[in-house]
Amino acid sequence: MTVVTAAVMAGAAAGLSIAIPFGPTSFYLIERTLADGVRTGMVTGLGVATVHVAYSAIALTFGLISYGGAHGTALMTVFSGLIMAFFAFRVWKRHLVSTGVRSRLPGLKRAYFDAVAFGLLNPVTPALCAAAVTAMAGAASPGSLVVLGVFVGSLMWWSGLSLAVSAMRQNISARILRHANRAAGILLAFLAMSMLFRGAQEFATGLL
Repeated sequence: MTVVTAAVMAGAAAGLSIAIPFGPTSFYLIERTLADGVRTGMVTGLGVATVHVAYSAIALTFGLISYGGAHGTALMTVFSGLIMAFFAFRVWKRHLVSTGVRSRLPGLKRAYFDAVAFGLLNPVTPALCAAAVTAMAGAASPGSLVVLGVFVGSLMWWSGLSLAVSAMRQNISARILRHANRAAGILLAFLAMSMLFRGAQEFATGLL
């Protein structure tokens, strides 16, 4: 196995380990696929993979990512919670149909940048990227190819998830789609409240 192949494979393994844990990003991609179809789901996955590449590159270059002290971390957590609450509201209000796509399909550029914003503001992502690439990069070089592998692994997972959800979508009734959409909105809202509560706790602890 060549050095290039080893580096890309190590990065792909890191990318999969970052993407596979089921969390708010997974629910967001599933909801976008159910609402707008597989194209939007795939573009959403591309946006998330872009964030994984960016955080992984930073982790390899500068080490573990820090938001600038306890107060900085607390404020970022609160801000991320507010943004996630906004996404939860959008998900809750979204109208789903059982077949086809919505008549006014949002632009794919918007879907991409929405996914980038969602990924950037998920405070768990930097830690996952830092841990994964730090563990994998030691066994492979150069680092730039590891980062490329992260993109490949992450995009493979999100694309596969979007395709699987899209395939099931055709056999799901409108009622089930509505319930799934509301469940995703409730979950994201719960996660947003948890982040806000944790951020408030961190900020209060920092003041002591």
